[in-house]
Amino acid sequence: MALSGGGNNDPAQWKVGAQLLAAKHSAVTTLDRVTLRSTLVELNALFLEAPTSIQKAYRSMSERRIVRAYDDFANRLTDGSLAWSVPDSPEKIAEVLGGLIRAVDWTLVQRENKCWTEPGEWLVDDLWFVIPRMGLSATRPPSRNQAYEKRGLRFHRIIPTKIDRFRVNVVPSRTHHRSASDHQTWKMGACLFEGLKLNPDIVDDEGQEKHFVVLSADCPSASASVKSQIEDALNADCIALVWPELTVPPAIRREIQETLNARDMVDGREGPEVVVTGSWHEETEKDRVVNRAHIYDGYGVERLVYDKIQPYADDDWGIENIEPGDTISILASEAALIGFAICLDFCDVVSNPFTELDLDIVLIPSMGNDRTMQGHQTTASRVEVKFGTRCFVVQQTTSTKSNDRRIGTILPLLKEPNGVSVADLGQMVPWKSYLWPT
Repeated sequence: MALSGGGNNDPAQWKVGAQLLAAKHSAVTTLDRVTLRSTLVELNALFLEAPTSIQKAYRSMSERRIVRAYDDFANRLTDGSLAWSVPDSPEKIAEVLGGLIRAVDWTLVQRENKCWTEPGEWLVDDLWFVIPRMGLSATRPPSRNQAYEKRGLRFHRIIPTKIDRFRVNVVPSRTHHRSASDHQTWKMGACLFEGLKLNPDIVDDEGQEKHFVVLSADCPSASASVKSQIEDALNADCIALVWPELTVPPAIRREIQETLNARDMVDGREGPEVVVTGSWHEETEKDRVVNRAHIYDGYGVERLVYDKIQPYADDDWGIENIEPGDTISILASEAALIGFAICLDFCDVVSNPFTELDLDIVLIPSMGNDRTMQGHQTTASRVEVKFGTRCFVVQQTTSTKSNDRRIGTILPLLKEPNGVSVADLGQMVPWKSYLWPT
């Protein structure tokens, strides 16, 4: 059977490249962690560039056949050999590469540092993070009809250090929550604000274009609400807590942080692993404005910040007058790889770097209407099909066609995000917890 094109290379050129790589690997004499990481990156890149005929053969291949090839290569790697060769047929190539990649993946994880380490140890050529996976990340069940991206690697994720113009920042975090090892017990807390009114500063650029920045928010119950929401989340044993975009000014954010921090001294209940305090328009040291989300752990310790990468625009307020962020941040714990986006960063179905990241969870504070949520559902469906990623969107509603008096619209961690109508995603109360859907 002839190879048919589908990757970025001509099939004949791809095969020549594969043969050169096989010759390089066959000459390897030392299988230490550094060598195995580099090998895994090379094989992963080779498969992702493979012609369509090989990709399709892998998708339709049974797990039993891939596992047989894996067993053979795992035994060779145990004996210190990385030797392999390129077969003739697309089906056989898919089997060989699929088994070899799984074997290198498994061998490397056996030799990884058992202590959770710094991202520098995961770097390969400053281009890729090769992150060992445990917990949820290693439990996504592989099966026939899944593409390579979804079932090729079992014990590592390969994350680029840069996507388009965006730098990727990986922050390690230890897992403490007792439910972390069983994702079926995960509860996600969605926090909203009743009666919220934003006060923007709108500047008309000589009749050409309007720009806006949110200066303040009117919500008399905000302070009491966040304290009550944290209390509810602790009682529900939530593993994550998310507020919406542009709803948490610095003063309210500090109240959230202080409430979490004070709980460490007086409260025996288990705090969440991740707390996303919505976002707000904040001035930077360079006198520029960003739409920034602060991410804390359950004790109020800041783990990272994320600046919105894509400004919003509409006819009423104009263009969001912010400096776009240039970094995508990922929290890497033993339980999961967690990404963060703000509203349009994720719901833009035309250009979206998050469709290129193999993550377990993406947490998204949002503000918008029904169309905004439909965009989130579309992107969430794409990353679930491609990688198995689950997405949790907490959106403060600006307008809706529904008559259910919703405060916000919530997208839970659904396996089929597009399988539910926006009309059925409304949240009518300031706080609610969502179980991992079965």
